[in-house]
Amino acid sequence: MSTRARAASVGLVTAVLCLSLGCQCGWLIPWPPTDPLCTQAPYSPPPPDFKEEELVGSWETRYGRRTDKLVLRDDGTFKQIYRDPTQGDYAYETPWNEWWLERFADGRIRLHLHGARYYVDGTRVGELDGYAYEVGGHETVPEDKPRSVPWPFYDPFIHQHLEMVGQLVLNVRLDSHGELLLHHMSYSSDGGFAMSGCQQDQFRRIETP
Repeated sequence: MSTRARAASVGLVTAVLCLSLGCQCGWLIPWPPTDPLCTQAPYSPPPPDFKEEELVGSWETRYGRRTDKLVLRDDGTFKQIYRDPTQGDYAYETPWNEWWLERFADGRIRLHLHGARYYVDGTRVGELDGYAYEVGGHETVPEDKPRSVPWPFYDPFIHQHLEMVGQLVLNVRLDSHGELLLHHMSYSSDGGFAMSGCQQDQFRRIETP
């Protein structure tokens, strides 16, 4: 085999391997990662002695220019404050609603926020309050169509769907430095874990009591 043919063969094998790895993970891996927070994956459940009061404080994330803030109080109430400057002066703020934890035998913990909205994929998606239109998805159905079918959100940690009608559900996780974060569900099952811009999937603590 000539040198040129051998080089072409090696290049082809390398390309196939890279593409295969990217497809298996659900994304093509940019290297090095462009977001320092992405290097703190993988995420793990909190320790067995984790207590509810450890979540008390203010948490925030950004979706581009949009901001999403949670304030959790030790009396079991919270407030969500969402602002979208790309939609005029759009703002959504809950009253002091209830929050609670769901614990699983495998150590996972979910945070339930009654009345909070899922704004990761846009303001209009958030306004659906966890519902989907009955036919064709929310993009193709008239605005006045009844929202009677729950949207199947996706938990990327256990690869299962769940409903979030009238509430926001977040995974309570630890990053590789032992810092708590609140991780969003995905809007679709092919979302996977992003290696770039992953911070929008995570609420990070910005203030403690």
